[in-house]
Amino acid sequence: MPVTIASAARRLNRTAEPSTLQQIRDGSDPSRVAERLLLGRAIAQSEFYEPIADSRRPKLELVQTSLPPNDDNPLNIDSIIRHKLLNDLCDTVFSRAMADAIDRHPTWPANSRVNNADRARTCGVWMGIKTCNNDHHTGVTAFCNNHKRCRRCARADARKKAEKLYLITKHLLKRPRVGYSLKMLTVTTKVSGDPVADVEKVKRCFPKLYRSMFKTKFAAAHSRIELGAKNHMAHAHALIYCRYVDKELISAKWKELTGDSDGIKIQFIATNTDNKLRLACKEVCKYITDIDKWIEQHGIDGACDQIADLTLRLKGERFGESYGNFRAQVFKSTFNYAMPKPEEHDPTTCNICGATWARYEEVFEPRGPPRLTVVHA
Repeated sequence: MPVTIASAARRLNRTAEPSTLQQIRDGSDPSRVAERLLLGRAIAQSEFYEPIADSRRPKLELVQTSLPPNDDNPLNIDSIIRHKLLNDLCDTVFSRAMADAIDRHPTWPANSRVNNADRARTCGVWMGIKTCNNDHHTGVTAFCNNHKRCRRCARADARKKAEKLYLITKHLLKRPRVGYSLKMLTVTTKVSGDPVADVEKVKRCFPKLYRSMFKTKFAAAHSRIELGAKNHMAHAHALIYCRYVDKELISAKWKELTGDSDGIKIQFIATNTDNKLRLACKEVCKYITDIDKWIEQHGIDGACDQIADLTLRLKGERFGESYGNFRAQVFKSTFNYAMPKPEEHDPTTCNICGATWARYEEVFEPRGPPRLTVVHA
């Protein structure tokens, strides 16, 4: 019986490992729709994103393997690197899509459009690696620093704000007051068709609600405004430390202030463990970063077009505000010591051992060919 021998090329193809992009997608959570859409685009444009992912993996491995082991974190290094690669790839795809949305926006001022698009495209690019005398490494990357329309920068900004809010809240709870508790309050407005006007209404009415219903010597509140992805409904989420106030009274006052909406939701926050308090602070600070909701609702390009348009129209608007003892001057007046702040790291020293950085190595990222448009068939 004749024996058929497969060709060498066929044997190689049979045993070939999937690409880096495919491995990242295979390890992602199928229930996270936005991530899957972003990863799908990366694979569809693999000629551009494959070289980037292949070049960043060894850099992430170098940095991660130089860190001391964390006994409190059961995840192994491979799991951490896969998670970081997944986030980094999704962020990179979104930043490039956002840059394209800014470029094609019809009313964006020309000089500002070019500058903002370029910053979005280069967000996350590795520029170098710093090393200390104890062989700890850290990457130096570019950031656009626009937390309203960048997944990467929004997440970093929310993490910093949540840590600051946690420290302040922890100090408040160390001196408990009879009748006071920590709550998450959500207030909504009716959609008028003008999201800018709706945001202004929330910004105008919420301080009045706080002053009339919650303000006391020991009260505190931190609010974040969000626009709904589906219908651009403006609403605010607030972490409030105050006395008990009946929900019906709050709802009636909110309708009196807004003129058309009595929609509120109150959730009491358990503070018996440190993790629950951290989670509450994270929840109120993350709402402005929920860009993935827009991707799930409108797709990547549709979400980027709408976010680019809204952030241009809402340029300069503050989406977060602190009240009462969440403000530095009020806190100091109440407790007679300065408001606690997260410790700021000295950028000239290693964030692991504190040694001065010994050397800096510049790195360059490859770029695949851009997408080409056939003008003449």
